[in-house]
Amino acid sequence: MTESAQIVDESAFEQKSLGKQVLFSVITIGLYSLYWFFSTAKQLDAGTNRDLTPVFAFVPILNLICMWQISDAAEAVTDQSQMALFLVFLFFGPLGWYWVQSGMNDVASA
Repeated sequence: MTESAQIVDESAFEQKSLGKQVLFSVITIGLYSLYWFFSTAKQLDAGTNRDLTPVFAFVPILNLICMWQISDAAEAVTDQSQMALFLVFLFFGPLGWYWVQSGMNDVASA
């Protein structure tokens, strides 16, 4: 069993508008979501005690590893478990996106 992710650098997180992210995702026909996974993995990598691989967000099949890593690191900024986040990303991605971005926004605004 691994230790829980912890926030080690709050300044690594940026506050971003969820509405703009949805708009960009619609305009780019979903391509913005790949960028979101990449930038979120980079922020979580810098802000937590986890070692993430953001480039996996762009590689089919390996992006599942990126989702798993983000789910693990996002435990530090959300009140959700790694498994719950991962399953939500798989089956209802927008809710996972909301949970993680809202948690990062909360940390960034603190």
